[in-house]
Amino acid sequence: MKILVLMAVLMQSLPDGPGKDVTQSVCSLCHDAASAVLGKQWNKDEWERKVIEMLQEEPDVTREERTAIVEYLSTFFRPGGKIYINKSVAKVLEGALEISSEAANAIVRFRDRNGDFKSFDDLKKVPGVDAARVERKKDLLIF
Repeated sequence: MKILVLMAVLMQSLPDGPGKDVTQSVCSLCHDAASAVLGKQWNKDEWERKVIEMLQEEPDVTREERTAIVEYLSTFFRPGGKIYINKSVAKVLEGALEISSEAANAIVRFRDRNGDFKSFDDLKKVPGVDAARVERKKDLLIF
């Protein structure tokens, strides 16, 4: 029962769209698919290289499944895409939010000390972060 609950939670973590099911089922053979991709913003070539690298030991995964995974990941986890504020590392936040490395590190430190952000208002409380600058990306934030 615990495994079914965990799988349900993980399935909700990834955005809905074509390729979600195959991405979840194939990638979860080795790791938690959601935690492996949330917070990354790679272009299609980068995702393709990562998928090939990760699946080289999985001969049962078809070319069509690999293509579906790459398409899914490059659609939902791309530069300029959604910003997973509670999952992203500082380097990703720096580029995605167009902020300094100091501000990105401040966000991660604040999150580590205080727990996940629940809203944009929580994010505005981070010392050293220009809220007006981050607000331009507000619609891309996922809490």
